[in-house]
Amino acid sequence: MEIKIIPLGSDDKPLDSYGQDGQSFAETYAPVVELLLRESRLHAVVHTVPGGPAMAQAVCRLIEEARKRQGDGAEAMPFDVTPIVDVTARLRREDGCPWDRAQTHRTLRRYLIEEVYEMLDAIDSHDVAGIREELGDILYQVAIHARIAQEKGLFSAQDVVKDVTDKMIRRHPYVFSQKSLENIGTSMLNWDRLKQGEQRQQHDHLLDGVVPGLPSLLAADKLQEKAAKTGFDWPDVQGVWDKFHEEWEEFRQALGEGDSVHAEEEAGDVLFVFANLCRHYHIEPECALHRANCKFRRRFAHVEDRVRQSGRPWEAFSLDELDSFWKEAKQIERQKENTDC
Repeated sequence: MEIKIIPLGSDDKPLDSYGQDGQSFAETYAPVVELLLRESRLHAVVHTVPGGPAMAQAVCRLIEEARKRQGDGAEAMPFDVTPIVDVTARLRREDGCPWDRAQTHRTLRRYLIEEVYEMLDAIDSHDVAGIREELGDILYQVAIHARIAQEKGLFSAQDVVKDVTDKMIRRHPYVFSQKSLENIGTSMLNWDRLKQGEQRQQHDHLLDGVVPGLPSLLAADKLQEKAAKTGFDWPDVQGVWDKFHEEWEEFRQALGEGDSVHAEEEAGDVLFVFANLCRHYHIEPECALHRANCKFRRRFAHVEDRVRQSGRPWEAFSLDELDSFWKEAKQIERQKENTDC
């Protein structure tokens, strides 16, 4: 067990002597109470109180009052990942589940990706129960990856929790120290600087920090975001619009030439610049396209249902008839949105 000792100074004044110098006991002890609450969110805390029982009771009262003001008393039980860690360990035992025992970091890749996208779908659908369920599925992925690593003597689930906790504290010095912060822009700048200073984040080139396996639209967004932080960006969004129109014309010309390889290259340039255009308007292109895919899936399902209900084959419908079903789906969605509001 790690023990952290924080000296707070000493005070041998009797409790009833506070207030004589213009500052009450609560005011004098407020910084200590704040520190104790902050540290208690991260690990167990033992506070040795100067003075006798009366001082201890007074400090306890101040802590409880401060906790209620901050809303800490609303949480009935602390977050504990031990149950899922224990279940995962049981599944991986020799007499456990054959499927779980057969998994490796590599074989689990597709399931991690699937769970993340199912989580995104639950968020887009405003499905609270779904969000809760998918968070659990993602947590299981964390647990089984950590278990596989522990079996190899690499690290444990507790190491994962400790590392990410330490990292969040390290990257937010303005929250977990006396430093202040003025705005979110400064926050992100500090985040990047602190991140670059970490050993695992050291790269030969700036863009090496963008993971190659990201979905292409998301990668395009992050590549241009990182480049922009060096000043390599248009001074205003009009420059991006001009570049988009330029790439669009080059794409049209490539199509006219009948060269599929060239057309594919130009199509990529159009998409790349479009991702940058979205970035300038604070739109995440990957999320935007994901929502569009979900919307198309829902509306086409309605068209499919209407065709099935008619008892007629697809080829018996004109495009105008199918489009009318599509418009029905749009109208139903709008009515639902108005009802939800």
